[in-house]
Amino acid sequence: MKTSFFIAAACLVTLSLFIGWAKFTRNNDDITIAVAETDDAYTYTASFSEAATGRVQDYINHSIRPNSLFRSSHDYFDVNTTLADQTNFYVKESPGELRIRINKHKNSTASYLRIKNMCNGISNVLKGK
Repeated sequence: MKTSFFIAAACLVTLSLFIGWAKFTRNNDDITIAVAETDDAYTYTASFSEAATGRVQDYINHSIRPNSLFRSSHDYFDVNTTLADQTNFYVKESPGELRIRINKHKNSTASYLRIKNMCNGISNVLKGK
């Protein structure tokens, strides 16, 4: 009985140490960017360091002026939004995660290109360009 208790306690301590190590030694420079484009839609997905969230949000707010979406780098968004120029797109954002989707049939070519260029700019911000 004593032996199984000590084995269980050792396993819990080992698991706790591993979780702590994994959380604090994660490489914060990992960036994952995926772009999917079909005849119907353009989708941009990015995963990045939570520390870069503010820079990404500032770039998006700058790109969609006179509108803005973000007020804090701790904001969580999962919305469809329409800009002043009638560009309609979907944004899901949380610290370190971003997904943008625009329907090509519900938007003008200019609106689609505006969002696509903004997404290319986000990639450059994440890569430090």
